[in-house]
Amino acid sequence: MARAPRRRGTFRRIVVWTVVMVVLAAGLAGLVLYREIAEDLPPVEQLANYRPPVATRIFADDGTLIGELAVERRYLVPLDRVPPHVRNAFLAAEDAHFYKHHGIDPIGIARAFLVNVTRHSVAQGGSTITQQVVKALLLTPERSYERKLKELVLALRLETKLSKDDILYLYLNQIYFGSGAYGVAAAARAFFDVDVSELSVAQAAFLAGLPQAPSRYDPLRHRKQAMARQRYVLNRMREAKFITAEEFDLASKEELVFATHRPGTYISAPWYVEYVRRLLEDRYGGTASAQLGLRVHTAVNLDLQHAAEEALRDGLRDIERRQGYRGPIRHLEAKKVDAYLAREREMGAPDGPVRRGVVLSVKPGGLVVRTAWETGVLPSDALTWGRARLTPASFAAGDVIAVALGTPGADGAARFALDQEPQVEGALVCFDPYTGEVKAMVGGYDFRRSVFNRAVQARRQPGSSFKPLIYSSAIDHGYTPASIVLDAPIEFTFANQTWAPKNFKNQYYGPTPLRMALARSLNTVTVRLVDAMGIDYVREYLQRFDLHGPLPRNLSLALGTAEVTPLELTRAYGVLATLGKRFDPIFVTAVTDGNGTPLEFGHTRPHFEPVMRPATAYVVTSMMETVVQKGTGRKALELGRPVAGKTGTTNDTHDAWFIGFTPDLLAGVWVGFDAERSLGKDETGGHAAAPIWTAFMKKAIEGHPVVDFPVPDGVTFAQVDPATGLRAVPGGESQLEVFVRGSEPTEFAKPAPAEGTEEHHVEPASGSLPADTD
Repeated sequence: MARAPRRRGTFRRIVVWTVVMVVLAAGLAGLVLYREIAEDLPPVEQLANYRPPVATRIFADDGTLIGELAVERRYLVPLDRVPPHVRNAFLAAEDAHFYKHHGIDPIGIARAFLVNVTRHSVAQGGSTITQQVVKALLLTPERSYERKLKELVLALRLETKLSKDDILYLYLNQIYFGSGAYGVAAAARAFFDVDVSELSVAQAAFLAGLPQAPSRYDPLRHRKQAMARQRYVLNRMREAKFITAEEFDLASKEELVFATHRPGTYISAPWYVEYVRRLLEDRYGGTASAQLGLRVHTAVNLDLQHAAEEALRDGLRDIERRQGYRGPIRHLEAKKVDAYLAREREMGAPDGPVRRGVVLSVKPGGLVVRTAWETGVLPSDALTWGRARLTPASFAAGDVIAVALGTPGADGAARFALDQEPQVEGALVCFDPYTGEVKAMVGGYDFRRSVFNRAVQARRQPGSSFKPLIYSSAIDHGYTPASIVLDAPIEFTFANQTWAPKNFKNQYYGPTPLRMALARSLNTVTVRLVDAMGIDYVREYLQRFDLHGPLPRNLSLALGTAEVTPLELTRAYGVLATLGKRFDPIFVTAVTDGNGTPLEFGHTRPHFEPVMRPATAYVVTSMMETVVQKGTGRKALELGRPVAGKTGTTNDTHDAWFIGFTPDLLAGVWVGFDAERSLGKDETGGHAAAPIWTAFMKKAIEGHPVVDFPVPDGVTFAQVDPATGLRAVPGGESQLEVFVRGSEPTEFAKPAPAEGTEEHHVEPASGSLPADTD
């Protein structure tokens, strides 16, 4: 009987020692495992210097956001700018005990497990906010037990290094919400187009529900699931007493209105934004500018930019109408129609009424057309384009055509008119000549169709729009607006090759004052000028305009064979508009970092360099006023104020130009095809480009006072005989002319012959000029 207690004691010792050994073994194993896991863990201290990729934002001159550059679209927002109800929404959705645990929440993990098992879905997550921060910023996204253990260890460590508010700040700025939005501030803008400080309880609850599965809860694709998730978060907020029952009811009843256009790189002024992006890329390298969180202020004026876009678009459509109807864009098999329209819809709704559609059926009364947004009728009486009058039989089911959405019919169905997308392209650039700031820039018909910026990337021959630069060299060479130069056919022979420049329509006027030669854009006069001055003198003189391309060392330079961009040539005219000062184009006016500290960035302030006598610039400007008053630029007279400008047309009308300025504003327009071909024999600078320039300037200077060009020192006026360029005599024909002081004629013209005396003379080259030249 005595052995039983002894055996029980022995058994107890065995059990105790076994437990001890197991515990020691487990502890040793845990220690080994911990040391192995902790050996290569990243230091949590690095999160104290949190520097995530932050979107760079680009603003117009009035502070309007026009573009964003982002690797991850994120705006860092301090925690004190996030309202309490927004913070609480995320705590309710992800970690209601965040401010009570030390990085790991066993109760929360158990609760999430039970809820998920009960609902047969992942309704709650077990990870704390601290764990999610660790997972997002310190670990790889792999799924494994080892990574989970590392996450737990790092979460505990992080809680000892950073405050709860600091960890929540990291979480709210790091998490991904879908639609390219990282962080709560970017999400507020992407989904509701509001600042994070303006979010309502209902909106905050919606956003808080997104990080778990951004794609599944995208409201534009899965609205029902998204709203169910929002309702769940609101319930969690009420259960956690983050909101009252009354606030819950109000939030539940609030109808959420989602932004249909998510933020993108190009919000407005796309060609301008893209050019600024390139400048930033050149400055900071690669994608760095899209990660630094810069605030970039630009010179673009949105009113002028929109006027420029509209004027160019309408002008190119007018030219397209004169080109005639080309027919359907393409033809689709019936099985490919849905996929084609789905791709059109993904590109986004067009800004205006014009869109592409597919002909579904052809009827005697018209066409049934389906676009990505509506199905309607294109009646037969709307099958017109320019002079073309088409019939329904001209089309077939499956044809892709451009249509313009009109007023719905009496039955509410959409009604269309036939349209056509221009193949012709163009560019418009506008400067403030007082600052050198580029106030508007349009690089083509449609940025979505082609991002190629013709304003700065297309090098084309300027034709006669180059002549004011040549005439400037002539004025500084001693010529005057009254100088007489022969306008007649001329030939040159070089290396056994003959070159015979001709005037437009082969019209010649004999001895002609330079003022009227420029107004009429007479080629032979300009060539004679360059020949007389010498090509080397002219080429050296032109350096002051800072043209970037090579200048031909032959007489064709007189007719604008040097290739330039619209920006370059318009800036060159700026020397005349500023009375002889060359300016640096300014696109960016200021750059600051995320803290508002100004950064150095090239030319952000006006910079002018005198390169021409003010008197010379004024004289040439005066001659260009005559181009508008009596010559090839008469379309610009519609402005009803002083305008100086010049048209340009290249061989076979491949290019049409108009560059001009008022005392307030300087602008240039180019029109042509990307693949060089003729615009049509009548599409000259005066007919194709000048109307676009005029339409833009009408809106650009609306409300500006009418002022004259200022007259600088060094200028004088004198009455001259237009036939000889000499001083006029009493009783003879005369007109007031402007001169650089010291260049005015001193010799008087011969007195008029007595009555009845015959004298052969050349008809003065003045008065109205043939329409649509150059």
